[in-house]
Amino acid sequence: MSSSAKNNSFPKPISVQADRMDEIDQLGSSFNWMIQQLEDSRKREYEEELLRHRLIANLSHDLRTPLTILRGHVTRLNKESISLEGQNSLTEINHTITRVGDLMDDLFSYTLLTSGKHPFQSTSTDIGRLVRASVAAWYPLFEEKEIQLDVDLPTEETFYWEADPKWMTRVLDNLFQNIIRHAAEGKYINIVVDVEKEQIIIADRGPGMDNSSYEGGAGIGLSTSNYMLKKMKLKADFTSNENGTRVAIGRA
Repeated sequence: MSSSAKNNSFPKPISVQADRMDEIDQLGSSFNWMIQQLEDSRKREYEEELLRHRLIANLSHDLRTPLTILRGHVTRLNKESISLEGQNSLTEINHTITRVGDLMDDLFSYTLLTSGKHPFQSTSTDIGRLVRASVAAWYPLFEEKEIQLDVDLPTEETFYWEADPKWMTRVLDNLFQNIIRHAAEGKYINIVVDVEKEQIIIADRGPGMDNSSYEGGAGIGLSTSNYMLKKMKLKADFTSNENGTRVAIGRA
């Protein structure tokens, strides 16, 4: 038992003398039965996990065709003579189709991630440089949405985390994407790299995470981000109210 605990594995069945079956052998027999039950349970859990991942992957793929067809009909109707109220409805339908597509992408990515299809590759990562590159990539979209960008990204100072740069970029992408989707009305985003505390701080002036739009749409992306951060021995602390949301990413 001690050896199994040390190696993080189930113990091997022990030898039992069936012709004797004294109290020790009866205990051994019960012990072997327990091991078999645990192994069967782990096997079922593994098979169910594979089935769930396969189901989600197939579902994400199969839903793309009807969404594409719906978008095609919306495009066709936009060319017809329709009232202003009808045009507004078509615009809302189009936004909903896009949102469902994004949710499917998030769900598919989370499934691939948790099934080990995107392995973690740790390296010493310059966090200041990574955040600056990510902000530069998102800047055109922030500008398009007329979001005021308030940044404090030191160029001469930085700090390093043992992290996967692709995973860290994905975490920032998820956070920025949630601001675009759910907090753009606040027209503000503050991004800080705190070298002294070794933190990344991102804040907005949106309606907060208790808002139904945020709660209903950001869950999968945040779950993906939290999973990645946990694997990199990091964490995200959220503070949110009706005046906005602030997240501080640092060491766990």
